Amino acid sequence: MRILLVVPQDQEIGGVASVVGNLARYLASQGHQVLFFHPNAAILIKRKTTKLGFPGFELRLQMPFGERHPAISILAFAFLFPILMCQLIWLIHRHRIQIINVHYPKDFYVYFALCRRLLRVALVTSIHGAEVFPDGKPQSRYSRTLRPVLSASDWIVAPSKRFQQDFVSVFPQFGAKSTVIHNGINLAEFDGLSTKTHSGCQVPYVLCISAYKEQKAIDVLIRAFKWVHEADPTIKLIIVGPGHLRRDLEELASSLGIHEWIECLGPQGRAEVLRLLHGCEVFVLPSRFETFGIVVLEAMAFKKPVIATAVGGIPEIIEDGTNGILVPPDHPEALGEALVTVLNNRNLQLAIAANGYATVHDRFGSERNGTAYQALFAGLLGSTITKAG
Repeated sequence: MRILLVVPQDQEIGGVASVVGNLARYLASQGHQVLFFHPNAAILIKRKTTKLGFPGFELRLQMPFGERHPAISILAFAFLFPILMCQLIWLIHRHRIQIINVHYPKDFYVYFALCRRLLRVALVTSIHGAEVFPDGKPQSRYSRTLRPVLSASDWIVAPSKRFQQDFVSVFPQFGAKSTVIHNGINLAEFDGLSTKTHSGCQVPYVLCISAYKEQKAIDVLIRAFKWVHEADPTIKLIIVGPGHLRRDLEELASSLGIHEWIECLGPQGRAEVLRLLHGCEVFVLPSRFETFGIVVLEAMAFKKPVIATAVGGIPEIIEDGTNGILVPPDHPEALGEALVTVLNNRNLQLAIAANGYATVHDRFGSERNGTAYQALFAGLLGSTITKAG
């Protein structure tokens, strides 16, 4: 098969980048031709090598609305649209693309919806969460281009059953052509690092890898950590991730008198994230909303005990008390008690960590994810491609 993977940004770090990178490597290992497309400012298509090491293309996909004056945006769109559209069609024809798989739909994806209508090519849209529920909740108004993209898609892929249900509750007309493919991780990456990766931290610590934003509930974790600090003042809390709430969270820690034992490191590179995962005592994810929770799999792959909230797709990974601990969202006391219980019980740590490791290897390897996508693509090519409804 000849597959074009469309991603908003060319990057190596992040949940979407991890999922797409693993998918691309699996498909390539099976002999399929994989190309990438990313938007850029260039009005002439450019070939490049992506950060993931795959051949890729960049092209500006002008929209009729933007930050500039509306009249200027519309004029620019009227002039550039036929030029850009012809280049995109040329790219698909030149490389005999059979499947276009777009991830994390953005406004410009409407170009690929048009390609689906005009060309003999299948379109699969993979939704990841924030593009549909940016604050963890349905929006009163969606982008003008989202529905056309979903309508033109042959299949829509969600990363968890719960997220699929939430998606269909907002877009019931697309339920019949939606499916679930759980995210997976590259197990070889973690097995190869598990014995030689060190965090460099001199004291025991609890780790959270999450963006500093409302839906991730880092404020709940900081309040919960007060219980941990009172039970064991030697334990630190390290929080890794980007986001605009970092200063507010640091002020919250100061108001609780525990700021010296909490480090908000901000975003870190992949190597540093893996070092911190390998060195932590417990990994915790306190989210109010979570589409899937791929970082939970990464912690499990390092044989770390995981505590997380019972939201979104997380209960599809964690069986409470067996391979992790689930707590209700927005409940600092329950989260604090769970952390203290796990930190004080070595046998419990070892048991849930071992079961979590087995869960990842049995159900969430990237090969399983890649096999499911490959079967979906092959099924589309095995049937007559007609206009999507």
